[in-house]
Amino acid sequence: GSEPRKYRPDLIVKVDDGTKNDPLNLIIEVKGYRNESSVEKANTMKAFWVPGVNNLKKFGRWAFVEFQGDAFDGKTNLQESLDRLITKYAQKN
Repeated sequence: GSEPRKYRPDLIVKVDDGTKNDPLNLIIEVKGYRNESSVEKANTMKAFWVPGVNNLKKFGRWAFVEFQGDAFDGKTNLQESLDRLITKYAQKN
């Protein structure tokens, strides 16, 4: 029971993670409240869209991260997520 939907992320940030001439395109979704639709979007991005676009190898490297909760914690959460992603992608290259 799937139906096509349009999705616009809150932010897309190009991250220089040290990979020569290939910045990481990081999709950032910010949620104050996480409902069923939000869970479905995040799962689709993580399980299907990001692996699919990365497998094509035509549109650069992509990753997805979702932040929930206190907006004042955002900087800390973003930095922690970026550090994890950079470590993850650096190990692959």
